[in-house]
Amino acid sequence: MKATLFAVGYTGYLIFGLFQIAATASGIEHLTGLWRLMCWVGAMLIGWVPIVGTALGIYGAHTQWEWSLPVSAALFIGVPVLLFLPLLTVSVSAAIRRRTEAARAR
Repeated sequence: MKATLFAVGYTGYLIFGLFQIAATASGIEHLTGLWRLMCWVGAMLIGWVPIVGTALGIYGAHTQWEWSLPVSAALFIGVPVLLFLPLLTVSVSAAIRRRTEAARAR
């Protein structure tokens, strides 16, 4: 069961990342007019830069894909936060449980 959930989560994360790379490549292509393959390479390199990659991705999703600005921003800001919150909750609760068990063992 754990392996299946891990595989599903990893596949979802991969698909989500491909959407972000595609949106960033679209933003670079729209701004520069470069060849599409060069834009994809640039998106993979620039996409890791937090503000620049996010801004280009939001711009690409908004201008090229004709998504609304809030939906474009949600792809880069909202969804990662929603994915991060459950992980944070599980991590914090596990840490509290370990500390509680360690305190009881003393």
